[in-house]
Amino acid sequence: MVSLYEQVEEAVQAIRVHSAVQPSVALILGSGLGDSATEIRDATAIPYGEIPHFVHSTVVGHAGRLLLGTLEDVPVVVMQGRFHFYEG
Repeated sequence: MVSLYEQVEEAVQAIRVHSAVQPSVALILGSGLGDSATEIRDATAIPYGEIPHFVHSTVVGHAGRLLLGTLEDVPVVVMQGRFHFYEG
């Protein structure tokens, strides 16, 4: 059985393959805020399905991807869509 720590490490390594951004701020964009992602500069988008052990959102309208880039010159990671407790 793979430990939670090992699962997180696998997810981190998969994200680092796509981007070297080391975010200072994390944002979660839910319903109605998804278009805010267009403000992120030099964004790298990673579909949740490409991140090992990452939970996938099933809510319509949630893009289901992780964005890494800059917002107002601050390195950020953005969840464009999130998993809801009622989704299981």
